Amino acid sequence: MIDGNARDFINKLYYEDHYAIYKANKYYFNGCQAKLLENGNEDVRMEVYNLTLDTTVFSVTRSNATDCLESFQNAPIFDGKTFWEVESEIEWVDE
Repeated sequence: MIDGNARDFINKLYYEDHYAIYKANKYYFNGCQAKLLENGNEDVRMEVYNLTLDTTVFSVTRSNATDCLESFQNAPIFDGKTFWEVESEIEWVDE
C-alpha cells in the first residue's frame, strides 16, 4: 500500500473511514457501523464508494464487523480483483 500499511488500513476499518486512490479513481471506505435492532441483535454495515464514478462498488451487512471486513477482503471490487491482490497499487490518502 502506497503511503500506508495495508494491515493497518484494514484494522482501522473496524472503527474509521478512509479515502484511497486506485488507478486514478478516488474511493471512500465507509468503515463498519453497527445498528441495534429491535430484537437486541446488531447489524454491522460497511460500504465502499467510487467517488470518481459516483457509484457504490461494495456494500455488505453482517452480524459483526469481522464478517464485514472478511467479505470486503474477498470481494473482487477493483477491476475484478480483491483488495489484497491490488493493495500495492492503492494509495491511502487522508481527507
